[in-house]
Amino acid sequence: MARERDAEDLWQSLSRSGEALATEEDYEHGYSREVRQDLRRCLTFRCGGELYGLSIHDLAEITKPMSTTPVPRTADFVVGIGNVRGTVIPMVDLARRLRLVARRTGTSTRVLIVNHGGELYGLVVDGVHDVVPIPPEAFEPPPGALGGARAGFIAALARHGEEILIILDLAVVLDPRDFVRGDAGPRGRA
Repeated sequence: MARERDAEDLWQSLSRSGEALATEEDYEHGYSREVRQDLRRCLTFRCGGELYGLSIHDLAEITKPMSTTPVPRTADFVVGIGNVRGTVIPMVDLARRLRLVARRTGTSTRVLIVNHGGELYGLVVDGVHDVVPIPPEAFEPPPGALGGARAGFIAALARHGEEILIILDLAVVLDPRDFVRGDAGPRGRA
């Protein structure tokens, strides 16, 4: 009796979801549900109040902020180096890198450990949301009129609900030529 009640509750929950439901009769007449294989799964996160995304294929793990050691003569967006289970990685404040207003580290702050070019990097972000599937037709190139310093960091734009999701180009964000500061002056934080 309890099993029937649970099955009915599940069926009612599914029917309330608004999703089209197939019945046994539908399957008897050759119904098959198509599942798209071309969806690109992206991790969504906030940085400087904006919604960003990265392909989950670039992501190694998500962790809480860790202690770092400053490195002399590096750009102001390089927080320092951190130790992730015995591997030393550069830590990047993504808001500073994207020239956004940096926020204080809070309880929702996370570090995205990304793999780029066979190397691990830590990206400090304001908070992580979820992994979303995005169809290829939802991606758009950044508009040509979008200029300025941050334009090069954008690989694509995608609509996610009511918001625009900015997909980052890790090759530009993690360009090692930008990590070293050219002058020999003291390192300052803005």
